[in-house]
Amino acid sequence: MDLINEEKYRNEFRNILFDLSESQEILRDKSDRSRIYKRLEMLYQPSSDGESFRHFYSDIFSVLTTVKQGDKPGSVDVLGQNLSEIRKGYQAINTDSTGKLIDISDKINKLYDHVSLDIARMGYSDAADWKLSQESNLANIRSQISEITVSQEKLRQEAQTIGNTQNEQKESLDNAQREYIAILGIFAAVVLAFTGGIAFSTSVLQNLHVSSIYRIILVSLVIGIVLINLLYRLFYYIDRLVNKSSETKIKPLKIVNVVFILLMVSTILAWAMGLVEKRNTYIKRNTYINGLGSSIQIESIDMNVQNL
Repeated sequence: MDLINEEKYRNEFRNILFDLSESQEILRDKSDRSRIYKRLEMLYQPSSDGESFRHFYSDIFSVLTTVKQGDKPGSVDVLGQNLSEIRKGYQAINTDSTGKLIDISDKINKLYDHVSLDIARMGYSDAADWKLSQESNLANIRSQISEITVSQEKLRQEAQTIGNTQNEQKESLDNAQREYIAILGIFAAVVLAFTGGIAFSTSVLQNLHVSSIYRIILVSLVIGIVLINLLYRLFYYIDRLVNKSSETKIKPLKIVNVVFILLMVSTILAWAMGLVEKRNTYIKRNTYINGLGSSIQIESIDMNVQNL
């Protein structure tokens, strides 16, 4: 068979397969089935030189691929079902020009077998592709779930961090409010203590002329040591509120207290020894002696004047 006739037969073969893939209605009537049988017999019956057409696997694959991709109307499953019906219903009843019976049962069986094999192969390939696609989709879904889980964990940690920050800020504001109130109260106490101390000192100084010098000094020292310790403690508390981590030394306060105590002890000793009284007696005696000397000197001058 030359190439021109072969190509003609191949085109007819593909057309028959396309027609059989369109619908099962093509084999519903007996006349329709007979027409398909005759087309197949004309395709496969041997020619005058004894050669017969042999279909190509590539043509079968091309038809199945074209139908499956939707480039031609039909279905590969319909094609397989129609070929099965043809295989079951075909009977050799026609004869050629020489009166010889045309029987293409073997050709139809091979065609059915080859088409069914390709359909099964394509189905297996589609199933494998679908499985790979599902596995790929499953992997993508798992990856997305993992990313969502990580994102949720990050959001949870961020929310927890924000919540902790808010709690810390709220606690800091509450502490600051309490500290401000405490500082204001301390400053008010400082003002009251200082004002009270000044008022008491003024009262003591006003009664200076009627009180003992020892009592005035002792009272002044007591007021001083009380005010200094009170003010120092108040300012120390403020410093602890403002600078919580710092350590304030109280050595200067100890020195001041020691000095005040020494002054108080000295005042008590002076009171017990009567140093001020002795000083006053000494001053009076010197004043008296100086006055007596002046009187004697004046009298001597007067006598000298009289003698003259």
